Amino acid sequence: MKKLILLFFLVLAQFALPQQNSPIYLLGSADDVSINPMFSPDGNKIVYTKAGYQGIWIYDLATKSLKQITDEPAAGFGYQWSSDSKSILSRVAKFEDTKRFNAVKIFDIESNQQLQLTDYQSRMPYLPVWSDGDTKVILPTKTGVEVFNSGKLNKSLSTTLEVNAFIKGDKIVTRQVLDEKIKILEPAKDAQILNLVTSPDGSKVAFEVLGGNLYSMNIDGTNITDLGKGNRPRWSSDSKKIVYMIAEDNGQDFTDSDIYSINADGTQKKNLTNTIDKIEMNPCFSPDGKAIVFDVYNDGSIYLMNIE
Repeated sequence: MKKLILLFFLVLAQFALPQQNSPIYLLGSADDVSINPMFSPDGNKIVYTKAGYQGIWIYDLATKSLKQITDEPAAGFGYQWSSDSKSILSRVAKFEDTKRFNAVKIFDIESNQQLQLTDYQSRMPYLPVWSDGDTKVILPTKTGVEVFNSGKLNKSLSTTLEVNAFIKGDKIVTRQVLDEKIKILEPAKDAQILNLVTSPDGSKVAFEVLGGNLYSMNIDGTNITDLGKGNRPRWSSDSKKIVYMIAEDNGQDFTDSDIYSINADGTQKKNLTNTIDKIEMNPCFSPDGKAIVFDVYNDGSIYLMNIE
């Protein structure tokens, strides 16, 4: 009798434990590979791209409708939402014979209009970033930075950062918005820095080192924190947490990946997916921090998962 009572309470305890929410399929398939999803700042839409970062598409979470913004090559690599959730900033490509040319464009997702900020150039190694409340765009160059008017007249006060941060070679460059003062940081000497992201409040950055670990750092270069192995970080909207993936490969292809969250100081690391058969990649927090969106490498699909 005692054994039966003990078994009853063990089963009851299992049901009382918080259960991990199951991912919700949104779109994509092995025949229509969809990757690199990112919530809009208002949380109503998701931008994503196709295999090889070809093109830009918008998925409306309320209507479950799809909208193609462009089919240009490389448009889906390193793109960024404007803070008003109305535009996408992208570095697009075109090919002439074997030569590749890049240009910077802003795509208005409501009007379907596009603003081309640069001519097509054969050498554009760096990605553009929004600046000055989205009224300007910064494009790093080998000799400095180029500044363009974005066509947006009203500054976004909620995301007006005092400092821009971007990668140049093996260094992180910060630029003061007000006086355009440049500062060069070298947090990992003689190592290639990848996937730099600035926290929404502008106080910190997260980045990974090629062949090394993931790091967070104050934007002035202080308080470098080793977060362990990790790839492709993105910040929560309150600038306290980072969501990222830990991927494995065999030198030719990805063999495994799970999605994790961690505090910026390196505490409370948590595996959010923890699956055996799926290779989850490219996560992004929802603006309220209650969900993530990500793609699954081995089935070509995008999923949404509640994490609270």
